[in-house]
Amino acid sequence: MRAEAVPPADRRRGYWNRAKETFSASARRRYQGRWLARLVAHAWERAPGVRRRLERAGLAPGDFRGEADLARLPVIKKAEMPDLQRADPPFGGFCTVPLSQVRKIFLSPGPIMEPMGPEVGAWHLEAGLYAGGFRPGDVVLNTFSYQLVPAAHELDEGLNLIGCTVVPTGVGNTEQQVAAARAVHATGYVGTPSFLMTLLKKADEMGGGRPGFEVAQVGAEPFPESLRKIFHDEYGIMARQGFGTADLGMIAYECVEASGMHLLEDAIVQVCDPQTGAPLPVGQIGEIVATVNNPVYPMIRFGTGDLTVVTDERCPCGRTSARMLGWRGRADEVTKVRGMFIHPRQADEVAARAPGVARGQVVVGREGHQDTLTFRAELAPGADAPAATAALETAIRDVMKLRGGVEIVATGTIADGAKKILDDRKWV
Repeated sequence: MRAEAVPPADRRRGYWNRAKETFSASARRRYQGRWLARLVAHAWERAPGVRRRLERAGLAPGDFRGEADLARLPVIKKAEMPDLQRADPPFGGFCTVPLSQVRKIFLSPGPIMEPMGPEVGAWHLEAGLYAGGFRPGDVVLNTFSYQLVPAAHELDEGLNLIGCTVVPTGVGNTEQQVAAARAVHATGYVGTPSFLMTLLKKADEMGGGRPGFEVAQVGAEPFPESLRKIFHDEYGIMARQGFGTADLGMIAYECVEASGMHLLEDAIVQVCDPQTGAPLPVGQIGEIVATVNNPVYPMIRFGTGDLTVVTDERCPCGRTSARMLGWRGRADEVTKVRGMFIHPRQADEVAARAPGVARGQVVVGREGHQDTLTFRAELAPGADAPAATAALETAIRDVMKLRGGVEIVATGTIADGAKKILDDRKWV
């Protein structure tokens, strides 16, 4: 078969990273033990928030020589960060460099501030992007939001380190994005899987040929296998996903085999009991708790609130690292919608901004390959429904940074004790 006849997605499989890591389990433990000891000692000296955590637990830097020692330190939950940052602004005492050395400051939902320090590559995205098929010379549409949150900026850096050219398009403006992809002959895409499908369908509607995407890194929402198959079979795109957070950067990534997400050597990932923080045996579902090798922003035993299960079986690709077997939901009521986290307290704030709202609930749904968000509201007697609806629509945009609909429901529709955020999505 001539090379031109091979689908782009399969050509990508043919030249994936042949210099894959071959750490043995013992070599990986030694490597992680060394950087963990250095990281904790550095954070003890430079990050008062980390030092306070260790002192409360009765620990000192010399107590950390490997992954097993981390279990002695209580997990720090993402939901704690806003209060810690208010008490010790701007980063809660977790940043090890002065503000003058911080390149960028991000403001993620919560609100939680994250610093990007002077080191290039501290977020570790280039390893996952390369394993997923990106190569020097690729021209890549980056459709993640560049406003406030770090994902787009972190991906830009990882792609540039590989040698890719980035087109920073951000979200929305689908016709303009399709035109840009055609004009620059884009070969790569990063963003949510649902928005990639939106762009491909828009290109079909516009006529003039499809964008030449061959490879995609998707994230910020679940990625059903049915959608992956559509990208490969109908559009010739090799789409892979990674897992990371604004606080941690990337901690796991898919290779060409798409058989789970490999854990990075610069992240110690533990699957833990969400209530106690105790590490669980391999194969059990629990919360992702990560410690990342980032000397500027050392997140040590950081609880993401996301659930997963890990396997240590060898991947067909030859890499020896353990793998996350997908995202299994949230350990709390925090929910990701169109790539943005929404919190129960944000539902309360939206309701408080609208006159006459007695009770409210956010309902997250799924239509086709797109998330939907509806704010259900019960009104007090005599309340003005049109005014409440308009106020709620504005509050959703201002508080949650998303667009959503409003449904006025009868009193008693929202049960006592009901979740503030009801996730009704079905993934197939």
